[in-house]
Amino acid sequence: MKKNLITLQAEDKVEDAPGFLLWQIEMCWQRVANQTLSNYDLTYTQYIVLRISDYLNENQKTVYQHQVAKFSRIDRMMTSRILASLEKKNFIEREKLTGDARAKLVILTEKGKNILAQSREALTEAENAFFKLGGNNFVKYMQSISTSCASM
Repeated sequence: MKKNLITLQAEDKVEDAPGFLLWQIEMCWQRVANQTLSNYDLTYTQYIVLRISDYLNENQKTVYQHQVAKFSRIDRMMTSRILASLEKKNFIEREKLTGDARAKLVILTEKGKNILAQSREALTEAENAFFKLGGNNFVKYMQSISTSCASM
């Protein structure tokens, strides 16, 4: 029987399926990332949203919460909840604009910028240690998969 590398065949072991392996790696990475970021009062998801907000603020004059949602590929409602939790921690400020109650600017506070710089350094160390076995082409491979996911 011809073996398909993408899908799991009935006679194959589940632990050999690419999707299962990716899921296991992601779950392990989430644990490592969350453990690293717990020292900074952040979850990995909060870190990603904070980092994207900072990145967009560096490259644009104004950043709206819907732009953070689009860039991160997290739905708007979830992005709003994550930003609200970051706002409660005084890592960001959200400014409502007159005329549209849904349009909110996202601005990092000094506290948010400081915590991002500290946590980014720690997370980079964790990433380098975790993904080192992937080699030089690992990130390029993940980027190619991510690009194809954007159109799905």
